[in-house]
Amino acid sequence: MHDGGDAQLVDGRGQTVKQLFKNARYGLEYYQREYTWTRRNMQELLDDLTDRFLDQWKSGHERDDVAFYRPYFLGSIVTYQSDRTYLVDGQQRFTSLLLLLTHLRGLLTADEELEDDARDLDQLIRSRQYGTRAFTLDVPERNDCMEALLKGRTDFTVPADASLSVKNLWVRGSDLAEDFPATLRGEPLPYFVDWLLNRVCLVDIRAHDRDNGWEIFETMNDRGARLTPLDLLKGFLLSHAGQNHAELNEAWRDMLTRLTNAGAHPSDFIKTLLQALYVGPDTPDREKIDGSFHEWVREHATLLGLTRPDKFRWFITDVLVPFANRYSIIQRATTERIPGLEAVRYNADNGLTGQLTLLTAVMRPDDDDSTFITKAQLVARFLDLLLARRMANSAPIQNVELLPEIMRLVPSVREAATVEDLSKLFGREAAELVHDFSGINTFKLRSDNRKQVRYLLARMTAFVEGENDNPDRTAEYLGLEGTRPHEIEHIWENHYDRHKEAGSEEQFRNQRDQLGALLLLPKSDNASYQDTVYEKKVEYYQRQNLLAALLHPVSHERNPRLRRFIAGHDLSKLAKPYGDSFPPAAIKERQRLYRRLCELLWNPTDLGFAMPVGQTAKRTASTRAHYGITPVQLIAVGLLKPGTKISTTGRREQQHAVLLEDGRVQLENGAIYDSLSTAGQMALNIPSCNGWNIWQVQTESGPERLIKIRRRALERGLLG
Repeated sequence: MHDGGDAQLVDGRGQTVKQLFKNARYGLEYYQREYTWTRRNMQELLDDLTDRFLDQWKSGHERDDVAFYRPYFLGSIVTYQSDRTYLVDGQQRFTSLLLLLTHLRGLLTADEELEDDARDLDQLIRSRQYGTRAFTLDVPERNDCMEALLKGRTDFTVPADASLSVKNLWVRGSDLAEDFPATLRGEPLPYFVDWLLNRVCLVDIRAHDRDNGWEIFETMNDRGARLTPLDLLKGFLLSHAGQNHAELNEAWRDMLTRLTNAGAHPSDFIKTLLQALYVGPDTPDREKIDGSFHEWVREHATLLGLTRPDKFRWFITDVLVPFANRYSIIQRATTERIPGLEAVRYNADNGLTGQLTLLTAVMRPDDDDSTFITKAQLVARFLDLLLARRMANSAPIQNVELLPEIMRLVPSVREAATVEDLSKLFGREAAELVHDFSGINTFKLRSDNRKQVRYLLARMTAFVEGENDNPDRTAEYLGLEGTRPHEIEHIWENHYDRHKEAGSEEQFRNQRDQLGALLLLPKSDNASYQDTVYEKKVEYYQRQNLLAALLHPVSHERNPRLRRFIAGHDLSKLAKPYGDSFPPAAIKERQRLYRRLCELLWNPTDLGFAMPVGQTAKRTASTRAHYGITPVQLIAVGLLKPGTKISTTGRREQQHAVLLEDGRVQLENGAIYDSLSTAGQMALNIPSCNGWNIWQVQTESGPERLIKIRRRALERGLLG
């Protein structure tokens, strides 16, 4: 009997992101769970997309070259057609892609050259049908939140009775401002957008009706669980162990339970362990570890010492189990306070998941718990120092940016047998860091660094409190104790008419956002002080944390311990009270105070690092190979000269800078940036720009954009 034939078959079609999203409207079925992706989930998606894209992109490519980049498969979704298209399965990934498209639109809008590209994205984010505009994922309860994200608002308040999906949607969308990789901003941005839309694809499994969609959903999520790489690795190890299978199986199960209870995914532990203990610069097929790690172990069994049955048993009992025990400790330290490992938690809050590899590399089974904690502390503190200095200089801190640096350190950390060895290693590394805290002199709050500003303020505030024998409240100030009760406070209220001494309105806004004009206060107090004039606010500050109270003269008079702190660290010229007014000169002084506090707080010697005698020359700033061409290359071939004055192009107020001998850019305010794009972003106060296109140099025939000079060098074959 014929039962419908082809009409009843499930249809699976490969679709690009552009094909799935353009002028489309999807509904959600009632059995869909809430949107629950974590920050780490979003970071992993960004890392995967970034790595695949940057493996192919080179500075100087034309945009139509992207058509020949390798495609990237992102998984599957399940849909069916009724009054509209309904998304049955895959909403986590689909929602996250919609958030990413929304963020990309904001970055494109900031660049005058890419406004058409931004408008093209509008058709993927929302559409108009029958006179009504709706977002591509049409869920009415999410509309206000999505509208705020689309407009780049930071003042949106999620209703107290909002669903988990809406609350999480706002947090993930807000995170993107800080987590979006810096290496995709600027010149690569339009290429990445082209690649994402046209070369990233998903399989749309089209069910023929609602009931069929539910059956597919159940089948894909509840039935026929396939063997995972973790299962296959276990099978490989036990099958070659020769004997004691029951004991080994029990040890394996206990290990998985311990890892899971600590909040770690066992597969992540195995990947991290292999990277930390066995991978070096010349290790073959190391990228396979991220996916089929069981195959990598089988193919490289000799490298792991798996040559006899007793070695297979040893690998489980003497490698995996003890390392899993220690890994569980550092995993717990990412979410809770463990004495000595506080910096592990701070790094995790800053999104540095790569720290787990370096923390695993330092493990040695014969170390006692105290030695292990001390070694892990040194690792975490060094990474925290690295992050803080990069924050202060507006350098990228995303996990994908720092992972190459972490992997460079893995072999050296692996070989450091003692605490002393590790202390000397990080002393040398600290002495050679590219960045110091001089960037604090010009550091300010921007749309994409609010979390970094909060971090620096929280750490400085807790440091001053701690130096005055008060309890350590770092976790509270950072919001790691549940909610986030502390917020950034502007010392200047947002009224230009009250601060005409700042100069123009643009200068007022720039000075108001300088780090020296900011504090950290309890959220409720921050909200109540906002429009209050300084003369009244400073009275409130006196009752707040000591970093805020420093502004009031009475705090100095009635606190001998605070006076000793100021005198002991030679801060008397910087930690000054400003009782009646807070002029622009006070912001500059306060900025210098913050720089000095950062230098004290992150003093390498106090962190436990044995600094080398004398100062080793700093490493030159590393430039990822995919960029291909840098300004210093144009200097080397004589097309640009050190000290050349450059200026911005476009409709915005023109800004000026100087090109330094090492290819970095120094703005008029003294701030120095590693790349043309970052310098352009900071000069124009925008989230993204193509530095090659935004900066121009004056030539005999008039102003010429740097991108044209670069193109001329390529055409002449001067850049090899």
